[in-house]
Amino acid sequence: MRLDVETTRAGPGRLLVLLFLLLWCFAMPAKALVLSASDGLGRGIQLSGGLEIQRDPSGGWRIADVARGAQQSGFAPLEGPVQEGFSRDAVWLRFSLARTADAPARWLLRVRPPRIHEATLYAPDGRGGFVETPLGDARPLAAREIPDHNFAFPLDISTEPAVYFLRLRNDGPSLRAELDLWQPAGFERDRTADYTIMGVLLGAALLAVCMNLIFGAWLRDGLYAHYALYVLCIAALSVNRQGFAAQWFLDARPERVAQTLLAVNCFFNMVATAFMSRIFQFRRHWPPAAHFFNAVVVFNFVAFVLVLAGHHAAMAIWASAGSTASTLFGAVFVCYLLFVRRQFQYLLPASAFAVGTVLGLYGLLKLWLGDRVPGVPPDRIYWLGTMCHLVLLNVAVADRTRRAERDYRAERERVLAVRLEAEQALEGTVVRRTAELQQTNAALHEEIAARARLEARLRESLEVERQAIVQQREFVSMVSHEFRTPLTVIDGAAQSLDISKLGGEPVVKQRTERIRRAVQRLTMLIENILLADRLQPENRMLRLEVVDMAALARGLCESFHFPGASRLSIDVREPLPKVHGDRALLEIALQNLMQNALKYSPPERPVHVVLRHTGDIVQVDVIDRGPGVAMADKARIFEKYFRTETASAVAGTGLGLHLSREIAMRHGGDVILHETGTSGSTFRLALPAAPPEQVT
Repeated sequence: MRLDVETTRAGPGRLLVLLFLLLWCFAMPAKALVLSASDGLGRGIQLSGGLEIQRDPSGGWRIADVARGAQQSGFAPLEGPVQEGFSRDAVWLRFSLARTADAPARWLLRVRPPRIHEATLYAPDGRGGFVETPLGDARPLAAREIPDHNFAFPLDISTEPAVYFLRLRNDGPSLRAELDLWQPAGFERDRTADYTIMGVLLGAALLAVCMNLIFGAWLRDGLYAHYALYVLCIAALSVNRQGFAAQWFLDARPERVAQTLLAVNCFFNMVATAFMSRIFQFRRHWPPAAHFFNAVVVFNFVAFVLVLAGHHAAMAIWASAGSTASTLFGAVFVCYLLFVRRQFQYLLPASAFAVGTVLGLYGLLKLWLGDRVPGVPPDRIYWLGTMCHLVLLNVAVADRTRRAERDYRAERERVLAVRLEAEQALEGTVVRRTAELQQTNAALHEEIAARARLEARLRESLEVERQAIVQQREFVSMVSHEFRTPLTVIDGAAQSLDISKLGGEPVVKQRTERIRRAVQRLTMLIENILLADRLQPENRMLRLEVVDMAALARGLCESFHFPGASRLSIDVREPLPKVHGDRALLEIALQNLMQNALKYSPPERPVHVVLRHTGDIVQVDVIDRGPGVAMADKARIFEKYFRTETASAVAGTGLGLHLSREIAMRHGGDVILHETGTSGSTFRLALPAAPPEQVT
């Protein structure tokens, strides 16, 4: 090994220079890696065989301490790549490089994977010092001299051996590192291949997502949407693991790279665990296995939330442990399904997961042992494993559809066979039944003819009845009209007599009041009969207007000439909203309720009419002090012409309550028996309040 030292001192300092050279020689690696012109073009030159390592638990060593200070003798040879696990200690690597005379001076040192928090290269500057080049996922992409998804350090390598130092440290994720050297042209070709493979992977993932979403919509099976989400997570995980997320999305937020990677990893673990439990039907074969996987999903969700909250450094080892435990448990249970339960329908999805696992283990071996394991680089093995896993899993999901279609066809053929057998049995039954039907057909024709004759007679009877009803209505209308004129004359005469000189005499006054009460009773009877005809379905036309129920009730009390009308009292509890209805009909409904209350209350007891509103309902309670309604009659008191046995001594037609309820229902309300007992009854008229726009 030759050393190129440009700085020497004459005179007394020469001894110090020689001593420094001796210490330098002892501190240098035993053998420098000499690079030729053909190296670093087709594939990178691995440094796994020429590395020396020293750990810095404090993380505070400087290059002067490691290169020439107390720590320069602490380096030990390293076989294979750097594998430090979840330690947060800093790691110093030392290696020696030289090149042949025909080899280019410009080289690139690539450090993979791109999941290292701090990676700082110390290259000799030719004057006894070092040039510091800091990289790592904590530095923005714009600060890198080589903008690549991996960490690439530019090197100017001399023909004379020179010692280089590389400081690595991680803050949470497992520290692994693989170093290789490239010529710029070879590095560019390899980087182009990386981007091409990533493009193919993302394209295949996008195609798989779209196809499975379409299948899920067609077949109405949520497994396809779940698989589409699983593929999307694999693509996102690949983009983050290979450093493309830091280059494409987080170039201005490098402090988020490690957090994003762990968050995506936790979310992928949630989706993958649930998908594996679903596709292998853990709940069907052994519910505790499904419960365990549900617990793993919950664990990863909690880890996902904690990572988003900024605790990614502490959660890295736990997320890795949870993923390892669920993978091992899933592998054991799937082997149990295949080899013990002989559930060979799961062979394809098991193969898909097995290929990904085997290629992943092969990639780790390749990373650990380097060129002693034949094959492509570890990152290419990762790409290959991901692609094979997706292809086989697509085939497994498609095979599930094929088996479902096969089962559907078998079931359809079975149903068709059963149907054919049933049709044959039915044909025999039809033949037998046809003969029986022919025998009864003649009798049926005779019966139909007889029924037709009866129907004709019935129609004639209905027509006669309809004509009679029409004539009856015309007669009632005529008689009612003819009654109104003399009743009006009688009422007018009674009023005139009441206000004459003779009206002050007690006998005359008593008789005029009896005449007017009889006239009003007959008038109400006529109005109720005409109203019953008006409320028939063919005559249901309301003359709608805005009605003040309080004013209507007061007006009725003032003009009421029924016996005991003075006992009526009106109580309006609060300002009432108006109602939208037919004033004449509402007046008749309320008048019937008041008349009923006066008839059945003792002569000395009052009748209260209470008006209030509840929400958008106007309520009118008519409270009497009568004997109440018997329990057996409650369901029938609103029937047309119905009168209770206790009411036989009181004049009436049985139309009042019926008409009041009909009028209320025509207005969207109702009349109910709210309370009853030996101390009296309360009938409630409920009507909807008019909307404000109708009032205005």
